[in-house]
Amino acid sequence: MLDRFRKQWHVFRADPAGERFQRRYRRNTARSGFARKTIVIGAGFAVLLIGIVLLVLPGPGLVLMLLGGGLMAEESLIVARCLDKLDVAFQRARARWWRTT
Repeated sequence: MLDRFRKQWHVFRADPAGERFQRRYRRNTARSGFARKTIVIGAGFAVLLIGIVLLVLPGPGLVLMLLGGGLMAEESLIVARCLDKLDVAFQRARARWWRTT
């Protein structure tokens, strides 16, 4: 299972920024039924809410929010597009930060 996760991670990282989540969504839609879609989106939403709560409490709030968003992006094209836009914005901000230091 760990090897499968590593392979998926390498494929995800190899995709260009701004298209990663949408490509992952398209790769996963073939095996997606209604029950799986409902469970994955529900779990992603629950993890996202826990992350929001942990923003004000001690804990890894941002990490859980990203994980929850990633789970929902596997089954929702709208969420995948939003995360791709965030990915591009993050890449630009990181590039600006590196240029100023």
